[in-house]
Amino acid sequence: MSFIRVSSSLVLGAVLFFTPATQISAQEDSNLFEQGMVAFHNGNFDLAQSKFREVISENPSNADALLLLHQSQDALLELLVAGGEFEVFAREILASARAEGRTAMRDTDAAAKAAEGCFSESYQDRAKAIFALHQNYGPFAAVPLVHALGDSNESRRLAAVYALSRMGANVVMPLMTAARSSNTEVRLGALHALNVLNDNRASALISDLAANDTDGSVRALASEMLQSGASPSSQLIEQAWSFFNNDANGLSSIENHGAMFSIDGRNLVAYNVPQSLVAAEWAKRLMLRANELGTDTSAALAVIYASEVAILSGIDGGEEQAAAQRNALLTLSTASINSGLEHAVANNMIAAAQQLISVLDGAGNSDWSGLYNAMGSSVPMISHSAAVALSNRGQYSAAVVQNLAAAVRLESKRIVHIIDGDSARANDMKMALGDMGVSVIVSSDGASGLVSMHLASNVDAFVIAEVLPDLYASRVSKSIKDDSRFSEVPIYILGEDMLTAIDVVDGFGDLSSARQAYADMAAAAATALLHPAHADAADSAVGSLVGALNRQDSVAVPSIRALGFAGASNGVAHSLLSVLADTGRSSEVRVASANALSNMFAGYGIAADAAYFQSAMTEGDANLSEACARAIGVMSAGHISAAVSL
Repeated sequence: MSFIRVSSSLVLGAVLFFTPATQISAQEDSNLFEQGMVAFHNGNFDLAQSKFREVISENPSNADALLLLHQSQDALLELLVAGGEFEVFAREILASARAEGRTAMRDTDAAAKAAEGCFSESYQDRAKAIFALHQNYGPFAAVPLVHALGDSNESRRLAAVYALSRMGANVVMPLMTAARSSNTEVRLGALHALNVLNDNRASALISDLAANDTDGSVRALASEMLQSGASPSSQLIEQAWSFFNNDANGLSSIENHGAMFSIDGRNLVAYNVPQSLVAAEWAKRLMLRANELGTDTSAALAVIYASEVAILSGIDGGEEQAAAQRNALLTLSTASINSGLEHAVANNMIAAAQQLISVLDGAGNSDWSGLYNAMGSSVPMISHSAAVALSNRGQYSAAVVQNLAAAVRLESKRIVHIIDGDSARANDMKMALGDMGVSVIVSSDGASGLVSMHLASNVDAFVIAEVLPDLYASRVSKSIKDDSRFSEVPIYILGEDMLTAIDVVDGFGDLSSARQAYADMAAAAATALLHPAHADAADSAVGSLVGALNRQDSVAVPSIRALGFAGASNGVAHSLLSVLADTGRSSEVRVASANALSNMFAGYGIAADAAYFQSAMTEGDANLSEACARAIGVMSAGHISAAVSL
């Protein structure tokens, strides 16, 4: 940075511009103010400061005198730093701040020591100390200075205000906290500093203090600073949404140090908060204050709590905090949660909406207006989550069942790219993978394979022939690995060694969170369809349930269970028998199929060939044998005796 020397006449012009038509009630205050202005015009900054200090001492809420006091200090600094000394010092401090990083910023003991320079008798030393404190400690520089705002020594109080007012946006958040102190001097000092900083984010706070503070001098100062005639509550709510939505009047990333502040008298204390939650915590704080002032903000609080639960659930070690936020959310009224859900749906807040839906899907709830509203969302994860919740609460309308049927069809299929000029070999591999539920994209040469790769979003494995018509397999493999999306995806080379579909599937990694979410939703929807199936209200979902029989167990098993009560046709029975007879399927899936066939016979009289059950009983799977024996008995398909033989 460069520090430009400004002539006294320019500085004086700036001061005259800032001099308002002030109202100083007492005649002696007016005389002191005029004397200070005369001294300022004459360049006697020390005398000017002493006069302005007297005005502030008599009338602590006089923002004009304090502003002029700071202007006079600045003017003197301008005259003292000729020769570029300040610029050299500033560069050294900036370099030090970059090297030490954010951890050093939190050393409040070191900050307290550094802050002592802000009270120096030397203006030049004071300027250096303020600059160094701000650059090295950021918002944590406010801690010792706020403590000084409550000092019995007036000079230290004024010096602290001056230092804070020169530290920019970084100290606005701690100052907004300090302005809620129980100590009147601290509140006044914080307001004086905020007045100079002129940050719009403090407008709601200032409006609140002007209307509601218990101290007359604080109300008077805040009233002088007012910029809007809107009610404090409406301004608090507007500012809260600015924080929550991270808009232009919210919290910038460089101001977010993963900390919030609390105030106890003159003691400002920083405490850690995940960076992703700092803005939400500020929004919550302001919404709660608006609520105290009589404006119901519970619906907005529901959205904020739900968002925090979603974020904390994804943070290692955040489970306890997530539970606390969820419990706070649960203590809000059902009507507020429904309204919050409508807001989240309207603004495509997917994670918050899902948390709010899960809260409404619980004991005691009888108001499902928010869930029905959410079912109309264009975002599948929101609409399907709402349908699952409604089904769990015994709501089986046609719209709910159709929505669940669509959710069951959600796919998170595994995808394999085969690049091979031997079409017969490629098709054999494609068919083998297809039988295992894997989607396959085949390219006949390296160039086409790379095009397909670039167009893909999800790939679970690449299978590349060692010899291609145009490129070496190693060249194609290197190009794939150079793409960050696929750097961890396994690549198999088709050569002389036999590669099977099972080898490829065994090498699959975990699904991405987005793809896993689709699989989880399909499973939840299939499970939820069991309720309307019991109530004979799931006929429209039978096709989707049958289509899910070859999906992964988490989707197939609940689908099979639902079909046992909804699949009133021989075609469905035949599909279930095919699953039962497939020895490649898991025991859980085959047991569910046998039980579903028993339920179909009991409900609709649809019988199945007992030979399937008898065959499965010989495989040695105890659970499967029991399910098949039950089916034989339910259908009266013939007693199979057993003798005791040890």
